[in-house]
Amino acid sequence: MRRKIEKRTGWQWMIIIIAAAALGLSEPCRGEPSREALVKAAFVYNFTQFVQWPENALGEKGTPFIVAVVGDDPFGGALEKAMANKAVEGHPVAVKYFASADQIQACQLLFVPVPEDGATPAILAKVAGTRVLTVGEGDSFMPSGGGIRLFIEDGRMRFELDPDVLDASNLKASAKLMKLARIYKK
Repeated sequence: MRRKIEKRTGWQWMIIIIAAAALGLSEPCRGEPSREALVKAAFVYNFTQFVQWPENALGEKGTPFIVAVVGDDPFGGALEKAMANKAVEGHPVAVKYFASADQIQACQLLFVPVPEDGATPAILAKVAGTRVLTVGEGDSFMPSGGGIRLFIEDGRMRFELDPDVLDASNLKASAKLMKLARIYKK
């Protein structure tokens, strides 16, 4: 007897990916991205699918959707793997790295890793008032005006979201993403 295979929605895939990735954050094989880096990259990709940018923020169809990182690659190559052959609203995803706040250029998502925590206010000031989703992981990220912060709690990757920051950037998080997030309170 054959079992019927259900079609899964994007929401269901997001839950499956996050749940599978969050089961354990163990050490990687040599030369491979860590489990934590893979989980963070999966979260970043899923944020691109569950946040809506205004139409004019993405440019014409086919122009790249830029996911940028400030500083050195904290993902060990996992971000490129997670974004390979992916698209956001018909825009192919490209990953870029900026050495510092001064070098930040146009992007749709900007990731601020822990080593850049001291520069977070300058980094966020650089993209303030633009249609950029800011994602970070340092303790000062949310108090400095970050949009979404990744953190580990009880051995699992979690995230918090500041709806006011997203609103100020003219971005809209889906109700499903909001339901999964811990809402940041100032």
